[in-house]
Amino acid sequence: MRLFVAIELPVGLRETLRQVQESLRQASLPVRWVRPEGIHLTLKFLGEAAETRLGEIMETLEPAGRGVAPFRLEACGAVPFPDRGAPRLIWVEVRGDVDSLRRLAAAVDAATGRIGFPTERREFRAHLTLGRVRGPGRGGWRAMMERVSERLSGPFEVRDYVLFQSRLGPGGSAYVPLRRFRLGRDAADGSSEGIEP
Repeated sequence: MRLFVAIELPVGLRETLRQVQESLRQASLPVRWVRPEGIHLTLKFLGEAAETRLGEIMETLEPAGRGVAPFRLEACGAVPFPDRGAPRLIWVEVRGDVDSLRRLAAAVDAATGRIGFPTERREFRAHLTLGRVRGPGRGGWRAMMERVSERLSGPFEVRDYVLFQSRLGPGGSAYVPLRRFRLGRDAADGSSEGIEP
């Protein structure tokens, strides 16, 4: 199973991001766009894991968010990454209570590290990937991104985090939520929610 841990976005924000993608498509950018329903805020990519480890992984993730209360974030501004040179990604920056977000990502990273998943060496950078750049584009598209970004404002509240499975299909990857874990609650009070059997 190909697994990752992420924050699921509200439907309204995903629709806003879809509209941003549509506006950017008009610039004929050489970009492979992420399907709007697949846009999420990644906390930790776990990679391939045996299905027999699923229970252990869920048990490990359960308490990771206990020390983090629900918090608010805001999606604001589509930008190329990296900032200079040829871009590899088009993403949306995330602002708001980023300190709480970093604490949650660090707790998930530490928890999964204790059961053998490699810990992150790079600094956590909050973002929502809209697309992956496939080649050089025409001049002026950065300016268009700035104009589109001026209209992008998407506040949202984070109350839980989700273990996802990435399933490859004919239309690309589909992200299937396996279990949802609530923030700021003791695991013994039913703070997780099974999604799939």
